[in-house]
Amino acid sequence: MKLYDSESIGRYMSHLHRLGVSFLTKEYEKYGIGPGQYQFLIQLYLEDGLSHDELTERISIDKANTTRAIKKLEETGYIEMKVNEQDKRKYHIFLTEKALVAKDEILAISFRWNDHLVGMLSQDELDTLYILLRKIARNNPGYFFEEEEKLNS
Repeated sequence: MKLYDSESIGRYMSHLHRLGVSFLTKEYEKYGIGPGQYQFLIQLYLEDGLSHDELTERISIDKANTTRAIKKLEETGYIEMKVNEQDKRKYHIFLTEKALVAKDEILAISFRWNDHLVGMLSQDELDTLYILLRKIARNNPGYFFEEEEKLNS
């Protein structure tokens, strides 16, 4: 029997996902941000003014979940929606002053989790991990990291 024959990649991914949700939920709770919202806020920190559809695509989640998350972030004062001047049926989502003031702290939480996950890896191991994860992701539906890869090449 080969090494890893009795193991599943999905098992590890599921385990890490559950740990991450638990960690991030606890850390973001003090900001009134739940597990369904922080991903959207982080995407808006990367590029403010995205549309509902752009957020849905970047987070790779269905439109209904995007709508719920956006509504919650709007209710808690982190975002505001503005009508698209070219198409009045569409909205763009912008960060509020409250979100901008909390930006460094909110991003630091995400960075701490990432560092916790990969902090023990050497740079070569980390490079290999990203190469392999990209390869796996490209082979599955909903892959949307092409633009990020171009920027990092």
